[in-house]
Order: sequence, then structure tokens, then C-alpha cells
Amino acid sequence: MRVNFETERLVIRPFVPEDAEAAFRWCGDPAVNTYMIYPLYHRAEDVRAWLESRDLDDPDNYDEAIVLKSTGELIGSGGMLFHPERNAWEIGYNLRADQWGHGYVVEYLTALMDRIRRVRPVEAIDGVFAAENQKSRRVMEKLGMVWVRDTQYEKLDGSRTYEAKYYRRNLAQPAEICLVCDRIERTREGNNPYFVRELETGYVVLGDHQRFEGYTLLLCKEHATELNQLAPDFRNAFLRDMALTAEAVQNAFRPDKLNYELLGAGKGRHMHWHLFPRRQGDTKRPGPVWLEEDMNDDRYLPSAEKLEELKATLGRELDRLLG
Repeated sequence: MRVNFETERLVIRPFVPEDAEAAFRWCGDPAVNTYMIYPLYHRAEDVRAWLESRDLDDPDNYDEAIVLKSTGELIGSGGMLFHPERNAWEIGYNLRADQWGHGYVVEYLTALMDRIRRVRPVEAIDGVFAAENQKSRRVMEKLGMVWVRDTQYEKLDGSRTYEAKYYRRNLAQPAEICLVCDRIERTREGNNPYFVRELETGYVVLGDHQRFEGYTLLLCKEHATELNQLAPDFRNAFLRDMALTAEAVQNAFRPDKLNYELLGAGKGRHMHWHLFPRRQGDTKRPGPVWLEEDMNDDRYLPSAEKLEELKATLGRELDRLLG
């Protein structure tokens, strides 16, 4: 999509074929190409052909030229590509090697994300980078992204396969806040008093109201609606984490039975597990916990001391199971 704007140090504009020579400085640089998905370019003419082949009006693809405002030099490219199957925008970028380490990519992508959000919903941003590429790791961490799972990718010509990291940042929506995303963000910022432990695929937290003592949730790190939307390896790990959390709840609070439920927030978008310890006579009549009208009554909010006790008890069991 064609966009033109400026940041503090950069001018962002669409590419033109005449940019081929300047772009070849990074497209033809083996140091820049080391972890790139595209093969190394050997001629500026090939770069020009690539520039001429691009669809500049694709509304799902923002891929722009990055120009240094102080000198007018074209120093890189980058943008975001929308993936409807996971309702996320994936980031990508290239920068001349002599311009690394100045924070230009973070400056550009932060501004681009803000610009896209004015016209399109951006619920999540994704990024995949080679596990050994520490520079890209730092870029994604500065963008507020966190590790979700290990993965792989290969060059377009199949010449090399990389062990990789998949990072994500979920974003609350102005019109409809995703309560799970909001809770995860507060957890990552250290502002969630109910947080117990981080697992591979999610966050273990205690329920705000403890009508059923030991009520625990596992918040999925991925912003997805259904299990079948998750990559198979991540889905299997998420189910293992749920079973491990349930075992810890069972050992910590010794209920007669556990109730398991996979629900969502924000019109069912962001799935998360509820684990309810059940005990004989804990409700007036048999049935699911949601039949209890007083479930979220404030008298079931634990005191600060009780909350710390519950967290410590569950945390010890999780640590023991995790070894």
C-alpha cells in the first residue's frame, strides 16, 4: 500500500524503479542477506525487476522505502503484511549494514503500526527471525513483542533452512478491549497481582474471584479463537501446559473434582482455559459453576494475604512439576 509520512529521523515513501542501484547496496550485501528469505541479488538490474513487479496498491501489504531525513539517502525497506488466517500483521525489514544499531527499524515500524491502525484493526503483530540473529531479537523486544514458540523457515530457493523464533505482540482494540490481551499485557509489565507462572504457551493466573478456592486460568499467548487455528506443535504444547496446570491445581488444593472449560473473550476471540476445583456441596444443586449467581460477588475477592498464600501454594506445585 502506498504511504508517505515522516518520523523524527526518517522519510517513508513508496519505492520507484530508479531506487534499484541504492537498494542493491543491501540486497546484494551478503552480510545483510545472511538471514533473509530471498536469495542474494548479484545485479542491480534484478533488483529493478523486483521493484517493478511489486503491487503498490495491495491493501494488505505495506512495504516502503526508508530514507534518512538528514541526508536523503535510501537506507532500507520494510513494512507489515496482513495474514488473515491468523488475524495478524507480520513485520519485515532490510537495512544497509552501515545503518544498523541506530534504532531506525523500531522508529519506522512503530510509526507505521500507528498509521495502519487509523484505517485498519491491528490486533497482533508477528515476527519470525533466525534463532542466532540477536539483532532481530532486540528489534522485536523493543517493539514489545515476546517469544511464542520455536519454528523454522527456509530461503525461497530452498538453499538453507533456519531454526527460528516466532515472536508476537497482542494489541487491545480501542472499540472492544480483549480482556485476555489486556491481562497478558499487564502480566508482562509486572502489574497483574494474580499472576503465578509463565509457561511455554501461556500464563497461569488465579481467578479474580475465588468462589471456588483455587480457581485458575491459563491464558494462551497466541490471540486465537479455536484450537484448530494454532500450529500443531504449539497446540500440542498448549494442551500439555493445560494438563500440567490442572495437575498442579489438583495437588495444591485437593478438590474432589476439576471442571475444565475453554472459553474466549471479546466475542470469543482469545481462548483461555478455566480450571475450577469442585468440592462436595460447594453449590446448592449439581451443575456447572456458571449457574451460581454469586460467583463474582466481591465477598469472594481474596485479601492480599490470602492471594499470596494461594499463589505460593500453586506456584510450588508448578515448580515441582516443571522440575
